Parts: sequence; C-alpha cells; structure tokens
Amino acid sequence: DAELCRAVTGEALRFTDTSTGTVRFRRWEFSDGNTSRSGAPVHAWSSPGFHEVILEVSDGTSPSTARRTFLVTAAEPAGTCTADAETLCLQDSRYAVTVEWRDGAGGAGAGRVVHAGTNDSGLFSFFDRSNWEVLIKVLDGCAANGHVWVFGGSTTDLGYVIRVTDTATGALKEYRNEPGSPAAAITDVAAFPGGCDR
Repeated sequence: DAELCRAVTGEALRFTDTSTGTVRFRRWEFSDGNTSRSGAPVHAWSSPGFHEVILEVSDGTSPSTARRTFLVTAAEPAGTCTADAETLCLQDSRYAVTVEWRDGAGGAGAGRVVHAGTNDSGLFSFFDRSNWEVLIKVLDGCAANGHVWVFGGSTTDLGYVIRVTDTATGALKEYRNEPGSPAAAITDVAAFPGGCDR
C-alpha cells in the first residue's frame, strides 16, 4: 500500500513539520498517548499494530491537519508473517490471517486489510476499505487453558473462508461462512495448542 508507512517497534523516527509561514500552534499525536509540540519530534512505538500520526498546525486563524498511518511490526518477530494488502500479521508476526470472500453469483475475491488494528486484532474489507466486513482476534490464552485463541465477527451474509496460520509451527485453522447465511461469531478457545510453545 503506497499510503502506508512502515516501522518496527523501538525504532526512533524523526518527524518534520514542513509547514510554511507563521506557525502559532503545533501538535503531533502518535496514537499511543504520546504528543509533541516540537517542529521535529522523535518517536518510537513499543507495540505492533497500525498507528496514525496526526499533525495539527495553525497560524492563529487557519488550522491545517495532516495524517499518516504507520504499520509497526515487531523488532523481534515471533514468526515469519509478512504483512501486505491481503495478509494481516498478529502476535508479533507469528500468525498470518487472510480472508477470501464469495457471493452466491460466482463473484469472489480476497479480503483487504483495513489500516486499523493492534498486535492481536485486525479488520478486513471486501469492496470498500471504509466498509469493514470482518474483525479477527488472535489472543494469548495460554495461562487460561494452554491454547492460543481465535475470535471473530462479521457483518455480512457473503460466503468467506478465514485462514489463520501459525507461521512458527505451520498449523492452519479455517473458519467458513456459506453465501446467503448470516455469519456466526468465531469463539475458538482451542485453536492453537502449539501456540503456547515459545
């Protein structure tokens, strides 16, 4: 994705305000609770996921806002997942998630990763990036029952196959919905028993 910037956890990035003219107000927001009023702040994220950077400036009468989204991946990945427009990487890049959709008329395609989410959850769209179709979560349930869990929800009656792959072990789980059927919630608390072996 051309509009997506990339970084790794702990990587110090310098941001530069290139505003021209008089700047009476400046505020950077880094989506992790940190802010700055500097013209060239340095910031590093501690957790993987999508992070939006917002710069607001004003000359006192005319405000202006710029936004950039960063995909931050783990500096020390737990697996080999490589994020792209159709692959979501979760739990420090250990779990690769993809979605294929199909309708009842023969149409089909790949779900597209929405630029929002955390280290354990993400979203997919099918037709329009602003219309989210699937939420998927891969959670560490090792302390509770010795498994990595998969939860999901969808707001569609399209058919789909969600594939979650543990890139460290090769284990694969698939979750399906048939075209024309309202999608049921995914609550798999026994998805990956080998996911607790680190």
